[in-house]
Amino acid sequence: MSEIGRLIQADGQYEFRDPSRNLIVRGGHPEWVLQAAAEVISNTAKLEAESQVEELSALLEFEAAEQIDVDSAKFALKERFELIPQCIVSLGTMDYKWAAAEGRAQKPEEFGKQPIKRVHDMSMTRSDSFLKNEPGVEMND
Repeated sequence: MSEIGRLIQADGQYEFRDPSRNLIVRGGHPEWVLQAAAEVISNTAKLEAESQVEELSALLEFEAAEQIDVDSAKFALKERFELIPQCIVSLGTMDYKWAAAEGRAQKPEEFGKQPIKRVHDMSMTRSDSFLKNEPGVEMND
């Protein structure tokens, strides 16, 4: 496993550092810092991928690259940046599906107004026992 970046709290601010990109993002709240870092990393990565396609296309004209290299770079670009970002989020022992806001808007029946949806449906029981009281348990009204 290799570390890509690190979020720390220092001198009352939060700071994300990504040494591989020479990136430092500072802000007053961790979610702001992570959101800014994600946007910068995404835009930078997209520019790098587009540049690679252009470079390979130019090399193809000089017969210094193969068509398969250009096609592969185009596929990688589309595969990464056309798909709506989705992840598995673990909070404690529960796993959730997260999708970017654009994806949640496309599937409101799945996410409702929440940014995450539980992966495992805990209401699925073998004997329809979800949220049913145990025999003999009295409920006070």
